[in-house]
Order: sequence, then C-alpha cells, then structure tokens
Amino acid sequence: MSATEPGYRRMVLLVTCIGSMMAPLDSTIVSVSLPQIAQDLGMGFAEVIWVPTAYLVTLAVMILVMGRVSDIYGRKFIFMAGFGIFTLSSLLCSLALSGSELILFRVLQGFGAACIGSTATAIVTETYPPQERGKALGINTMAVYVGLSLGPPLGAVLTHALGWRSIFWVNVPIGMLALGLAYYQLRSVRPEAKKVRFDLWGLVLFSMTLVSLLVALTLGEEIGWGSTGILALFAASAIGFALFVLTESRKGESALLDPHLFTRNRLFAASNISAFLNYASYFGVTFMISFYLQRVLGLSILETGAVLLIMPVTMAILSPISGRLSDRLGSRALASGGMFIIALGLIWMSSLTVDSPLWHSESGLMLIGIGMGVFSSPNTSAVMGSVDRKKLGIASGTLATMRFSGQATSLAVMGAIVATVAGSASISGLFIGDPSSVIIGAEDFVRGMDLAFLVSALIAVLGGITSLARGRAAALEPPGRPNRL
Repeated sequence: MSATEPGYRRMVLLVTCIGSMMAPLDSTIVSVSLPQIAQDLGMGFAEVIWVPTAYLVTLAVMILVMGRVSDIYGRKFIFMAGFGIFTLSSLLCSLALSGSELILFRVLQGFGAACIGSTATAIVTETYPPQERGKALGINTMAVYVGLSLGPPLGAVLTHALGWRSIFWVNVPIGMLALGLAYYQLRSVRPEAKKVRFDLWGLVLFSMTLVSLLVALTLGEEIGWGSTGILALFAASAIGFALFVLTESRKGESALLDPHLFTRNRLFAASNISAFLNYASYFGVTFMISFYLQRVLGLSILETGAVLLIMPVTMAILSPISGRLSDRLGSRALASGGMFIIALGLIWMSSLTVDSPLWHSESGLMLIGIGMGVFSSPNTSAVMGSVDRKKLGIASGTLATMRFSGQATSLAVMGAIVATVAGSASISGLFIGDPSSVIIGAEDFVRGMDLAFLVSALIAVLGGITSLARGRAAALEPPGRPNRL
C-alpha cells in the first residue's frame, strides 16, 4: 500500500493511536488496584508509591531520548521495539512475586512506553500532508486522554473479576496486535543519522535530577529528613539541575530539551511550566482517593472505579468546548482559570474526614475535572501553536516530558506529606489491610491526605500565576511567530 493512499494513512493513525492510548492507560490503571497489590505483595507505604512512580519517571526521562534515537535507527524500528518491550514487561509485571520485582518490571514497561510515545506523534506527522496533519494529530492526542480516562474504571473491573494481575494481562494481546500491524503495515523511513547528535550528558543529568528528588521525597520520613543520605539526595538533585541547565544551554538544538524554546519563547515556556505544575498539583489525587474510598470508607473496588471515573469524564466533556473557546479567546484566561478551579477543588477535598459522605469526594473530583477540562486543551493548543511546524515534534515531546515529570512529582510530594504527618509505620497496616491498625491508620492517613491536598492547591495556584505570565494575546499569534521575551 502506497504511503500517499488514504487507506495507508488511516492504518498509520490506527496503530499510532493504540500506542498513544496504551502509555497513559498504564499510568492510571494501577491506581484503583494498588490496595490489592499492596495487600497481596505485602508492600509498605513508601514502596507501593513506586509502582506508578517508577513507570512515570522512566517515561519522563526516556521519552525525549528515544525520540532522538528514533532519528538515528528509524521510527518504525523504535516503535516496534517499544511495543515488544512493553508487551513483555507487562507479562512480567503480572508474574511479579514481590514489590521489588513489580517495580523493576514497571521500569522496563516505562521504557517500552517511552519508545512508543516518542515515535507515535512523529510517525503521524511524517505520514500526513500539512493540510490533514492537524486533524490527525488531534485524533492522536485524543487517544492519550482516552487512555488516561479508561485507566481507573478498567482497572476496577479487571481487578474485581480476575485479580490485580489481569490489569497487566490485557496489554499482552493488544501489544501483540499492534506489533503485528506495525510490522506488516507501516513503511520504513530512511533515518538521517548524520544530522542527529545524541545528548548523553543531558540524559544523565536529567535522570540524576528527577530520580534523586523523587527518592528523597518518598524515603525522607522513613530514613529521616535531616539524615545524611536524604540531604545528599536533595543536593544531588539541585546540582544535577544546575548542571543540566548549563549543559543544555551550550548544546543548542542538539540538546535534550531545546533551551532556546524556553528562553526566547515566552508562550512556550509559560505553557510548559504551567503544564508541569498542573500535573504536579492534581495527579496524585486519584492515588490517594482510591485508598481513601476503599480502606477508609469501605467501598468496593467497582464502586471506587465508578467514583474515580467522575474526574476524567468531566474533563473529556469540557475539553473540546474549551479548545474551541480558546480559538476565539486565546489560552491565557481559560488555562489560568482552569488552574484556579483545580485549586478550589483541592481545597474542598482537604476537608475530607474519616466519615465524610460520598458526595463530598464526588463533588471535589468533579470540580477538579472541570478545572482540568478548562485548562488542558487551551494550554496544549498554546504550546503546539507557539512553534514552527518543523518543531512540532520537539514541542510535543517537551510537553509529554512535563506531563510525566509532573505526574511523578505529584505522587512523590503527596506521599511525602502523608508519610511525614502520619508516619509510614502507622499507615502501612492500612495499606496492606491489617484489621488491627485500620482505625488509627485511617485517621492518620486522612490527616496527611488533607494536608497533601492543601499543599497541592498551593501548587495549582502557582500554576495559575505562571499561566497568566504567558501574556494576553500570545495564544492568538499564528504558528511560526512565537511570542518572545
């Protein structure tokens, strides 16, 4: 089938949409199943946080790197390798016999997802002509949010019917189908290796910055916030970040993250920073509320999955509407307003108690969903519209890095606050379902969760402020004419 034929382009879109959906799906599908995973594998509070975090950290670190590698070895090869690794690691996750094994296999799964996510958008971009590319990229982006939305309810149904290991089984047939379609249907594009430089130091320093910070946050209470090891990790993160910025500023366009897009493009910088703060503020809510509903309020996993569906459904309904409005009004007011609505939702959620009525949680999740629906599409449109067409792939990859980094940071920050307020030892019994510690563990957990939501509300307010800094008319500028400082 010729690459110019509509049938071929539709096949490319189908295969890449499967990939674009699977990566975010596995970032959320575990949230509702974590209580059962913790109980079955005997995982403590600090350890169980790393089941989703290990996946997200690997994605955040590797997604830009694998995009550059695909320029060297070919996007079809990396895309297929990603699905192979993702499928195999999903099977290994389902066979894990300990928390350490599961976390290790989640790292491998995140690497496979990074290979898929870094190439899917680029494959669509190079396949579709300019006059059809925007629509195709829009459908591909929609697949990302479908994956995010399907995660909690699908995880609840599978775990209830077949146990938590089934949430990883489901990836195996889908992965094999996508791998077969990619092998037989996608054509190879000859890579231009001579034009690509691999930024190894950028990878090392970015990994050092993010991993050191997240390990320090998750182990701080257990080891001691003032201990030599934790202080050394915070220092390593700060030094790594400083060296990363210095190194990337000297590499120019060959850098892992193009510094010129941040220093010379106000709209791009403000929108990406706001995206990071957006995910850093709200993403951990699903993790915390899942435990709260099941372990504190005593809801079944199916009831929990239904409640957790409120936020993504609200977001899915409002996102297209806010996207159309942003074409008329610009992104500044909508994206900033969305962040402040998320802050209000988090403040409302911070008043939960051990005997709060269910509508309290449901209304809070809906409010956060409204904020996300108002923020997401205008902000994404602002990022993608602030760069020339030849840099669409870089813009998409940078935004994905901000998304996954923010998600991992949210889990670590909320987990650190809960552990500090309640103590890891006092709530671990709650997490593994120990009846003797449920009452005191529930009270401690809720106190820590409420404070975590308040801190997250402050992060959302900060995100609203950075969103306002993008400028009044920036979103109305046509692509290729970035708003400069």
